[in-house]
Amino acid sequence: MSRVRSILHVGLHVGLLVGAAAGLVTGLGACFVASTPPPPAPVTGHAEGPPPGAPPSAGGREEPVDCSGNDLVVLSDCVIEGEVAIDAHGNCQVTLTNCEIRGSKTAIDAHGNAQVTITGGSVSGPVAIDAHGNSQVIVDGAAVTGVIDRHGNAQVITR
Repeated sequence: MSRVRSILHVGLHVGLLVGAAAGLVTGLGACFVASTPPPPAPVTGHAEGPPPGAPPSAGGREEPVDCSGNDLVVLSDCVIEGEVAIDAHGNCQVTLTNCEIRGSKTAIDAHGNAQVTITGGSVSGPVAIDAHGNSQVIVDGAAVTGVIDRHGNAQVITR
């Protein structure tokens, strides 16, 4: 199974940062984490995988996402499960592509100024999406199963 997994976690900190050799520095700090699994081994004999016409299998399993502050989370081809699978608050941005999001209570809980974008895949739970505050949840081409709650100035856009 070939799968590319990227997690981009950007935390911006304004203020004084201590540099190892430069002493005190004023500015912004950022952290970037990305991982790509090694390519699959060559297949000899027969190819494994779903039969023709079957949906592709889900990628790796991820822990529930807890995104806050100015965090940026980007995941693709994954399964995310938890009581609350995606908890996005503050100014965080979450972008998920072809992921299965399963909440035993709530699949996506977006509040504050959080922005969550789901492209492909599925969102399911007793409450599929709970958006409140000024949050925005965009679901583009993903199957949604469960209640969609919207409060305050929140937006839920399904295409």
